[in-house]
Amino acid sequence: MNITEKLDLAIKLNEKGSTDGEYLITYKGKTLQKQTYMTNEEWDAFVLAMKSNEFQPSAYEEYSEGGGDELSEKNGRPPKMASYGSSSRMIYMLSAHKEGFHYERKLPTTVGGKANLDGFYEDETRYIFVEAKCHEPYSNKANTVSECYRELYEYLTSHTWGSINIEMKPCDRERYMTAEFFADGEALEHFDIKQMICHLLGIATGLLTGTVKQKQIDFIYLLYDSTELDIEPDAKEAVDRIYERTCYECNLIDFAELFRAILAFLNETKFNGAMTSDELDRAVINFTFTLATQDFYPLLLQ
Repeated sequence: MNITEKLDLAIKLNEKGSTDGEYLITYKGKTLQKQTYMTNEEWDAFVLAMKSNEFQPSAYEEYSEGGGDELSEKNGRPPKMASYGSSSRMIYMLSAHKEGFHYERKLPTTVGGKANLDGFYEDETRYIFVEAKCHEPYSNKANTVSECYRELYEYLTSHTWGSINIEMKPCDRERYMTAEFFADGEALEHFDIKQMICHLLGIATGLLTGTVKQKQIDFIYLLYDSTELDIEPDAKEAVDRIYERTCYECNLIDFAELFRAILAFLNETKFNGAMTSDELDRAVINFTFTLATQDFYPLLLQ
């Protein structure tokens, strides 16, 4: 059993008071037992409650059509969202009461592909964008990136005055490269800045195309705090270290400065200066980034 599975079991124990029960799935003629997931009955009840959520009637459809394929059994695995360590499950449970909140928001990045944000909310005065992480920081992440990001990465390295540095090297995959990310000279090993850059590209593209309006933009990075969990002793030290390191790496980054550089890059290279310097300044002033735990996050939705 790996570290993420032990973390998932600890979350299950914390919520249920027991690790009893498992999800049963038949694959290639065999019945497999998955202890780190809800039981089949619990999952069915979870889905039924989502379908009947009066505050968010589109939630089930949004997860069904989302890029994460969260609700389907696949290749002998239960639905991703049935995992106790699922970030999608976490954000849904913490946001399900918020009328008008949406999930699996896709935003074009202009540079390449789309940004897939876990949560989104809009009212007359502000936007809330949410990226949720539960057990993801405890798994090794790939640093393989499409070559289409090279120009952007070079721009960010030269326009964040040394606070962000991205080292790019050739890769054995055609039209791809490997990238190593640094903030204030320290390697970012657990905080997924590659994904965060894509999210900020999506928001910046929205501003430049008018699909995101000039008003307050609050980006929440929802990171599950695992420090109080009863985790198996051989995994506890590693889990605590990785959680603390992820927070530390996140706090190394000046996200307003990063957002400014991304917005300026798109404005200069892709949109022919469509945004004036005053408009760009206002967009950056209106942007906030908050690192939030599962306990603090509900307060930010009020």
